[in-house]
Amino acid sequence: MRLRKTLKIGLSFAIIIFILLNIAIIVQAYSLSHFKEGIPPLTPDYKPGFTESIRIAILGLDMPKPTTKLYPTQPYDSLYIPAGEGKHLDAWLLHTNSMKKGLVIAFHGYMDEKSSMLDRSEIYLNEGYDVLLVNFMGAGTSYGNQTTMGYLEAENVKSAHDFAINELQEDNIILAGFSMGAVAIMKAQHDYNLLVKAIILEAPYATFTETVNARLDKLHVPHFPITNMFTFWFGKINGFDAFEANPLIFGKKINVPVMLMCGGKDPYIPQDETQKIFDHIGSEHKQLKIFSESVHETYLLKYHDEWRDIIHSFLSKLEEMDVYN
Repeated sequence: MRLRKTLKIGLSFAIIIFILLNIAIIVQAYSLSHFKEGIPPLTPDYKPGFTESIRIAILGLDMPKPTTKLYPTQPYDSLYIPAGEGKHLDAWLLHTNSMKKGLVIAFHGYMDEKSSMLDRSEIYLNEGYDVLLVNFMGAGTSYGNQTTMGYLEAENVKSAHDFAINELQEDNIILAGFSMGAVAIMKAQHDYNLLVKAIILEAPYATFTETVNARLDKLHVPHFPITNMFTFWFGKINGFDAFEANPLIFGKKINVPVMLMCGGKDPYIPQDETQKIFDHIGSEHKQLKIFSESVHETYLLKYHDEWRDIIHSFLSKLEEMDVYN
């Protein structure tokens, strides 16, 4: 009798813990996928104190809606790209001063906005490409306050691509993205086989669960059962199956030339993960570059000239290919 009572108490305790853990994960999944307006931006050296850490654990992190940090130093056009009924994406269009060869559409990373891609834009402009910098949903004055680590953002990539073809009359398009932006491009290519000449990918994750694992490792938190629970609730809250957020699978349907890059010291995207992505990409024309000392950041910080030369070489080879055939 005593054993049965003990087991009953133990089972009740386990159920309560399971429910509380799910509630905590739901709170975190919501807070990490929804921005708030009117709060100060998080600084790169942000480290919450003990009291703040407790508040975050209970209520989630207040993520400020990304707003413009920098502006182009040259004239530019401000555009609004239709993205569904009553929705738009805000964007900048920068024009090259060289003989125009095409258009690069660039997409930013998680918790960031379009001005974070301005450093790459200068190099694309010098190569003879106009540059369209796009704010994903939730960033800047684009619609909504939601972010999904690249999954639903794939629709934004398609919207920008269609706008470039139909409104800007572009027929020589390259897609470029960092982190979440790279994942969104890969999913858009997988889903829609967009008519582009090439894609340039910086630091995409291999699977949603692996990127969750990497972040748990930084917090010294065990993967089980947190990873699967967080992945499930993140997708449920945002209206998709996050277990299907799998760039490894997306890459198999990419048939245009690909330039894939990663940082050798990226704490979120290990080199072996990037190698797996590279191996799964279906294109016959693909290149991989690892910047050995870079973390999860723009590679121009430490490797400006090398990045410029790699892009120049990649774009030069494209001009020799009949990609569309």
